[in-house]
Amino acid sequence: MPAASTAAPAQPASASTRGHAAPACETAAWDSRDRSVMSVRTRTEADLNACVQLAVVVHRVDGYPPYLPGDLRSFVASPGVIEAWVAERNGEIVGHVALHGRSSDAVMALAAGVTGRPPDRIGVVARLFVAPAAREDGVGGLLLGTAASAAVELGLWPILDVAAQFDAAISLYEKCGWRCAGRVTVHFGDATSLDEVVYVAPDPGPEG
Repeated sequence: MPAASTAAPAQPASASTRGHAAPACETAAWDSRDRSVMSVRTRTEADLNACVQLAVVVHRVDGYPPYLPGDLRSFVASPGVIEAWVAERNGEIVGHVALHGRSSDAVMALAAGVTGRPPDRIGVVARLFVAPAAREDGVGGLLLGTAASAAVELGLWPILDVAAQFDAAISLYEKCGWRCAGRVTVHFGDATSLDEVVYVAPDPGPEG
């Protein structure tokens, strides 16, 4: 757990992001090699081992997650999850995403300032990772849109936080219409710190 955190000043939500539901960046994902359709479904307990195996590959290739105080199983099946989903191609899990109730205090404070929502009306898209071989097929956008849409259905404003060095992930979020809310630095109890960028989805409209 983070011991302390700091945040850049929040900016109010701009008019350009108001009145639009959180985008489902992709509605379908095609494998460009064999034209098979990727499907997204709710993660089950039986999927956990495959998700952890995929997380091992992603961690080795990308260094995600950049801070891992425990093991990858604990990271994937973290407490506080509202719901989680997997992307599947021909029976193989090639991506994962979750919706959480909160992130670090700095992230939640920054997001609350930008959205005007209290922290309990914010949903955090998290644990988004995709198999390297599936990254050109729209899987990341499909998973992002799935989690964001689920948050909106629950009356939550979707946000996320990403380590500042992950340029490819940041590019995806901006392509899907998410807006940079600011930066935070999270300080962990073992003297590790992590610079993150916070993104908010377009305004989902009035709370239900």
